[in-house]
Amino acid sequence: MILFGFIFFPLLYIIVGFFPFPLKWKKVLALLTVGGNLVNAVNLIYKISHVGMIKVSPGSWPAPFGITLVADRMSAFLLLITAIVAVSIVLFSLQSVDRPRLERGYFQFLFGIIIGVNGSFIAGDLFNLYVWFEVMLMASFILMSHGGEQPQLEGAIKYLILNLISSFFFVAGIGLLYGKMGTLNLADLSNKISQLGDAKVILNPSLVLIVVGFAIKGALFPFFFWLPASYHTPVPVVSALFAGLLTKVGIYSLIRFYTLILYHNSAFWNPWILGVGTVSMVIGVFTASSQFDFRKKLSFHIISQVGYVVIGLGFFTLSGLAGALFFLGHNMFAKTNTYLVAGWVHKRKGTLDLKNLGDVFKESPVWSVLFIISAFSLAGLPPLSGFIGKYSLIKSGIEAHHLFISLVALFVGIFTLFSMLKIWIEVFWKPVKEGVKSFTIAGDERLMVTASGILALMSVLMGIFGVPIIDYCTEAAADLLSPEKYIRFVLNV
Repeated sequence: MILFGFIFFPLLYIIVGFFPFPLKWKKVLALLTVGGNLVNAVNLIYKISHVGMIKVSPGSWPAPFGITLVADRMSAFLLLITAIVAVSIVLFSLQSVDRPRLERGYFQFLFGIIIGVNGSFIAGDLFNLYVWFEVMLMASFILMSHGGEQPQLEGAIKYLILNLISSFFFVAGIGLLYGKMGTLNLADLSNKISQLGDAKVILNPSLVLIVVGFAIKGALFPFFFWLPASYHTPVPVVSALFAGLLTKVGIYSLIRFYTLILYHNSAFWNPWILGVGTVSMVIGVFTASSQFDFRKKLSFHIISQVGYVVIGLGFFTLSGLAGALFFLGHNMFAKTNTYLVAGWVHKRKGTLDLKNLGDVFKESPVWSVLFIISAFSLAGLPPLSGFIGKYSLIKSGIEAHHLFISLVALFVGIFTLFSMLKIWIEVFWKPVKEGVKSFTIAGDERLMVTASGILALMSVLMGIFGVPIIDYCTEAAADLLSPEKYIRFVLNV
C-alpha cells in the first residue's frame, strides 16, 4: 500500500479540488496532501533500507503481464526528495501565487505534476512510464500557460511542441520494441535481451528513439533548446517546480533504462552517453554566462547540471553511479531554491532583468543568504552538498581513467561559480543604476522564507551528512549494477 500512496495522495486532492470548497480549505488540504506524501516517502525509505525492494501488482496480474509498480533504493531516494520539494513549492505558492490562479485550479495542476513524477519513479514497464510522462506534460502545459499572458502562451507553445515530439519518439520506440520483443516490462525486457547475444543489435533503432525521447525530456545536448525558451515565462514558483522535478524525471528514466537495457550493448551506448553529458555541461555553463535574465541564466545551468549526472552514468562504475545519484538529489534541492529566490525577487522588485536590479542584500540579508547557500552548492563549494556530489563524480572519473572528462567537469564547476557570483553581484550587491525605477511590493513572506529555508537547509545537511547519504547511494548504485537482482524480484524467478 505504500506505493499506492504516492498516487493516492495527489489524486485525492485533484478529485476534491472540483468541489466548491472555500479557497482557505483548499490551501489547508494542499498542505495536508504534501505532508501525507512526505510521511509516505519517509516510510518507504525506512522499509526499503530493510528489504531492499518492494513491488505491487494492481489487479493481481503478475509481471510481466500486468502493471507492476516497483521501488528500489534509487526510487525511494528520489521520491523522498520530490516530497520535500513539493512541501516547499506548496508553502511558497500560498504567498506568491495570486488569488485568481489559486481559484482556477492551480493546486490541482500542481498535484497533477506530482502524481506524474511519483508514478514515473515507480513505473515497472515502459508503457506506464510513457503514461506518467503524458500526465506530467498535460499538467505542466496548463501550469505554464496559467494566466493567459502573452509570454506565458509563447513559452507554453514551445514547451508543448518539443515535448510532444519527445512523446512521439518515445511511443514510436516503444511500439517497435514491443513488436520485436513482445513485452514492455523492464525486467522482462532485460532478461530477454540478455538471451539475444549478437542479435541484440536489431533493437538499436527502437532504443535510439526511446533514448532521444529521454534526452529531450532531460534537456540534454542537442535537444535542450526548448528549456531556456520556456522555463522563464510562467509564474516563478512554477519555474521552480519544473526546474526541480521535470528534467530530473527524464534523467532518472535514462539511468533506469541504461542499467536495465542499454548496458547489454555498452560498447555502442557508452561513448554516446559520455559525449552528450560532457557537451551538455560545457554548453550549458557557457551560455548561462551570457544571459541577463535571472531565470534564463538559471535555465541554462539546468542543462549544465544534468550533464554531470549523465557523465556519472557514463562512467558506469559503482562510485560513478553513486555520485550521479547523490548529485541528482542535491541538484533537485539547490536548483529549485535558486528559482524560489528568483521568484521572491520578482515579487518584490517586479523584474528579473539583472541590469535593473541591485542592493537586494541591504533590503533582505536573509534572502541573500538563502540564495548564496544554494548558488554555492551548485558551484560545488564545501561544505555544501554540491561539493560532495562533484568530488564524487570527478574522483570516480579519474579512477575510471576518464581524465579529460574529469578535467572538463572541474573546469565547468569554476565557470558555474563565476556565473553564480555574477548573479550575486548584479542582484544582491551592486547599487541600483541611476534612473532605474525602484519600487517594492510588500507582503507577508513568512511561508516563502520557510519554503526557501527548507531547501537551503537540505543543501547544508546533505553536505554535513554526505558520508551516510553517499553510502546509501552506493547501495542504490550496487543494485543498479546488478540488474539480475531487480529481474528476479520483479519476475519472481
